[in-house]
Amino acid sequence: MFTLDIRVTPMSHYGSYMALTYQESQTPEKNGLYINSVRGKSKQHQNALKIMPTINGTPVEYTYEADEFKMILTFDGGEIFVCFEDAERIFVKGRGENVGLSLDTQPIFNFEYNYLLGNTGEEYCIVNSYKNLTKYMIFSPQGSVMLKQNVFMDTTGSTNKADNLSSIQITSTEGSNEFLCVIEDIPTNGAVPEKKEYKFEDALNKSRNHFLKFLSKQPAVPERYQQTLREAAYLNWTCIVNEQGLLKRKAMYMSNANFPGVWSWDNAFNALALAGVDDELAWDQIQLLFDHQDDNGQIPGSVSDSTIRWNFSKPPVQGLFVLKMMEKMTLTTEQLEKIYTQIQRHVQFYLQYKDFNGDGICEYHHGNDSGQDNSTVFRNANIIDSPDLTAFLIKSMDMLSVVAEKLDRWQDQKYWEEQSTKYTQKFCDYFLVEDLPAARFTRNGKAIASQGILPLMSIILANKLPEAAKKNIIKVLKSKRYLTKWGIASEAIDSPYYEEDAYWRGPIWAPTTLLFVEAFEECGEQQLANEITEKFLELCKHGGFAENFHAETGEGLRDLAHTWTSSVFIHLASKLAK
Repeated sequence: MFTLDIRVTPMSHYGSYMALTYQESQTPEKNGLYINSVRGKSKQHQNALKIMPTINGTPVEYTYEADEFKMILTFDGGEIFVCFEDAERIFVKGRGENVGLSLDTQPIFNFEYNYLLGNTGEEYCIVNSYKNLTKYMIFSPQGSVMLKQNVFMDTTGSTNKADNLSSIQITSTEGSNEFLCVIEDIPTNGAVPEKKEYKFEDALNKSRNHFLKFLSKQPAVPERYQQTLREAAYLNWTCIVNEQGLLKRKAMYMSNANFPGVWSWDNAFNALALAGVDDELAWDQIQLLFDHQDDNGQIPGSVSDSTIRWNFSKPPVQGLFVLKMMEKMTLTTEQLEKIYTQIQRHVQFYLQYKDFNGDGICEYHHGNDSGQDNSTVFRNANIIDSPDLTAFLIKSMDMLSVVAEKLDRWQDQKYWEEQSTKYTQKFCDYFLVEDLPAARFTRNGKAIASQGILPLMSIILANKLPEAAKKNIIKVLKSKRYLTKWGIASEAIDSPYYEEDAYWRGPIWAPTTLLFVEAFEECGEQQLANEITEKFLELCKHGGFAENFHAETGEGLRDLAHTWTSSVFIHLASKLAK
């Protein structure tokens, strides 16, 4: 086990839409332990229930500690223990004289009040957490339940916010100094407490054993990274949610803190880490977005249980990642046929709808389409032709050729081989300037001066590139302008646009690190690939699984518990072990 800092990595359970986190605020009364909901669209601090220990009904100050499975709240006069049983239930056990529990339901809207139900002695509460698009059932198999609320009914029937107060009080039964509370997620319908025996230790063991089984399937990594592997696997395990709503299959969210949902290139990195570990779950990560592929072949930019976004398309990395996944897992004929059709339609979408001037070079309409949202390539807010986009499409064509061969579709195989060769030549003719790739403004073809890594991502073409261009790109990327103690910065550190914490204008990122490592290997630069792999593994060991990292200090930045980072760690650590 390891000590879990729930300010950084929320405690949760495989499949669950609940996460336990400790929030610190400049407003002291907002500090505390919360159950967050990861339903709905991504937003910070999706508070559903604030957990407060009480004595004689009055909240008390406490300290807390946590490992992966259990949290202990300690205060004068008692203790409270918290754990998950499974995806739907959290158990809270208290002991001590007159010790109780207050669950503040944090209502926002004037209609967001809660219900006390059940016969005398068998009361339970239904929490109507409208702001989080879910409901909870709260009951006490050992103890009693009371609902306190001050409801403001707006006579106009509006959805105005109001100062409603609503809390659930759990107290021990008379003559006992213990209570047990169960918090159950019931998103779509009502529920009544199941009549059975509830034991905290049984719930704790069930949760622990589920994770240990997941951990046992992880790939081998060097001994010095065993503990970091466990932490990475735990983050991934806790960020998997069950199929519900718009999610037709289990999904590994990017984060339980700031980014609940799946984005259409982020999740490809999670799929790669799962390939060979849980092949069905890996396949599902690729399929999550294709479940919503439209008639034009586009897939949404992101999807969660209740929100789907089409505004940005993200880079088409899926073909490339399916190729990589096929090195670690075997796809059935049915899967091959399905992914062939999906990727073919996806490529055709780009060729038809992302090439407005018909020159055969697809364009990015916004930085968010590239995944490198604020890269300096986009600083003039123009439509641009970026070499990485054409490179990703060529890799998709290569994937289509490989899959067509496996399906004995010889004409299709030949067609996609020819298309790959054709677009590789277009790439070389249009993007290479003095043997280095440069993005261009779409309308006039003028090269864009930038020291961001976006154009250099086209090294993924590896041996398809002219030898001079391949060597030049590698030379630039391994120069001191980009390669720091911790890895490859997203903007040259001597660039006038470099910033320490400015998203894609300086920090190091997991996804680009993986793509560079794999490309360097394909180019025969194994020593360089190993060097960058070691840097990244040490970065995670040092700075955790942050969304991105300070290029010079290795400090974790932005969201500090991000699954594409933990997934890239697992993939690269397993490669190093081999």
